[in-house]
Amino acid sequence: MFFKVDEQVFQKVNDYCVGVVVACGFTQPKDLDGLYNYSKSTFKDAFEQLKNVDIKTMPKIEQYRLAMNELGVNSNKHHSSVEALLRRVQSGDSIESTSPVIDLGNAISVKHGFPIGMHNIDSFLGDMEVRFSNDDDIFDDKVGQSEPVYVTGNSVRTRNWLWRQTEAGRSTTGNASNLLILVDGFEDRTDDIIKARDELAFLLKTHFGCDVRVGFVSSKKTSYKIAGLTEIEKSAEDDLKIVLKGSAGHTDESEIYDRLLKAKNEKRALRVKLGLDPSSPDLHIGHAVVLRKIRQFQELGHVAVIIFGDFTGMVGDPSGKSKTRNQLTLEEVRQNAKTYQDQIFKIIDPNKTETHFNSDWLGKMTFEDVLILCGKTTVARILERDDFTTRFKNHTPIGLHEFLYPLLQAYDSVAIKADIEIGGTDQMFNINMGRRIMQAYGCESQLTLFMPLLEGTDGVEKMGKSLNNYVGIYEPAAVIYEKVMSIPDNLIIKYFNLCTDLHPEEIQQIQLSLDNDTNPRDVKMKLAYEITLLYCGEEAAREAEDRFVSVYQKGEFASDAPIIEIATSEDWGYALVTALANATGKSKSDIRRLVKQSAVSLNGEKISDLNNITNLQTDDSIQIGKGTFYKLSVV
Repeated sequence: MFFKVDEQVFQKVNDYCVGVVVACGFTQPKDLDGLYNYSKSTFKDAFEQLKNVDIKTMPKIEQYRLAMNELGVNSNKHHSSVEALLRRVQSGDSIESTSPVIDLGNAISVKHGFPIGMHNIDSFLGDMEVRFSNDDDIFDDKVGQSEPVYVTGNSVRTRNWLWRQTEAGRSTTGNASNLLILVDGFEDRTDDIIKARDELAFLLKTHFGCDVRVGFVSSKKTSYKIAGLTEIEKSAEDDLKIVLKGSAGHTDESEIYDRLLKAKNEKRALRVKLGLDPSSPDLHIGHAVVLRKIRQFQELGHVAVIIFGDFTGMVGDPSGKSKTRNQLTLEEVRQNAKTYQDQIFKIIDPNKTETHFNSDWLGKMTFEDVLILCGKTTVARILERDDFTTRFKNHTPIGLHEFLYPLLQAYDSVAIKADIEIGGTDQMFNINMGRRIMQAYGCESQLTLFMPLLEGTDGVEKMGKSLNNYVGIYEPAAVIYEKVMSIPDNLIIKYFNLCTDLHPEEIQQIQLSLDNDTNPRDVKMKLAYEITLLYCGEEAAREAEDRFVSVYQKGEFASDAPIIEIATSEDWGYALVTALANATGKSKSDIRRLVKQSAVSLNGEKISDLNNITNLQTDDSIQIGKGTFYKLSVV
């Protein structure tokens, strides 16, 4: 059984799309008060936001009005369901409570601004379709032909596209055990549709204990299977959740699902490409975001194909550069690649990884081959890159060899027959070029998956060593744990998505606990443990957590404090400042400033004046701030 949209509808509204939720096996709600409060709070917030707003001129409502008019529906007479809901909320009218699940649907509709229709699957006479009506269709009352409707068999469930459910559509919805729930929208709001769809699916599973699946229908894929799935199809859907977790952009999810399903049916592994133009790396968890995604693919049974760009590295990736990038020698690139390999296998599985140098094929191309490759795209296409466009407009030189970089790395995908390529959001142009070049060479185009850049522990700037806001994957377990504990609360879920291998549904539960006022510190401790576990192992992660509790929550002195030597001196205060500056890498002025701020303690007592220190002994303890400790050794 399928939900599908007729091609004639897309001919009228070509950017129409639908988020799909299939929820089966409803039970009594586990928390009626929680559901009621969620809906009440949502309607209250919307009421405040809609004051002095002309609803029909809201951009998201205008989209539905225009589309309804395109489909032959008078939008002034027949408002879309979301417009009708918003009007009722704005007027202060209560929204009648039909059933907890319908209340939830209405709340999601108001919160996200999409029409949401609920349909009882058990009453379906066949597939559920969005199409134009005909003489055989059954309505509550007489209507003409060619009206856009939701219909199953010939039983019309929703009139005038998104206007009103018929009696057949709503008669048993409140008591249904299996529901098809549809979130109607347009492709320019795809991300918002998916957000609304996934929030609804999560709340249905959490509060009603039902099995939930999600899908997406658009002009690219006009149907979604809502019943009768095979075990392989169910497995491919679960894999899709893991693949898309934390991503910032990707090929249409239905296309990714189809490729995952095809690979399972053919019992073959997908070839997952990651291209690296090696600089001198010292990996931190920001670098590891893409590598963790590679590892997730490997754990689903797929193969990582790592391409070290020794050839393209000599060209230099111009992404994001305002001037021509320095080119590396082959020897420099090869040495850097060796350093990369030593580090990336701490994250990805070497037994499920192929590594290649792209000089193996690019270095063998003849000039004729290069001309053929250049003929696969246009200068206009290359100039679509923002950095090229900016430099061209500013009359900043662009080397001709830089134009070749996107083509050369795109050809890598042809050479290794990539199924999917992963990269950061700064690589969107390059990776999409690979998709087009594969098609130009007669290959099946690779899928694309883009991972967001990770903010550092300061919560503002991109993670990097130069800003000292990084968490290194080779740092001691206690350091990793404590650095993760220092991130702002608003990054907790992003770090869970990008830096751990927890299943998306478990992360949704964590989000729910935060929404229900769980102390963010407790959730962050779980995050710190999970990240430390990945890079240091279970025992080290447990010890790091125990140390954090001991030092930061109980205020105990760290037993593993490093020992620093301090020379016997007549000026013990100056000697201490010198020793601490050497140990911490801070300046002596910084240390003195910390003392003035009462941030330095000697044997548990805050130092208020360096001149008051008349003697220091071996095994004296020093604490700076909450978490920096030293033992002294007087020599």
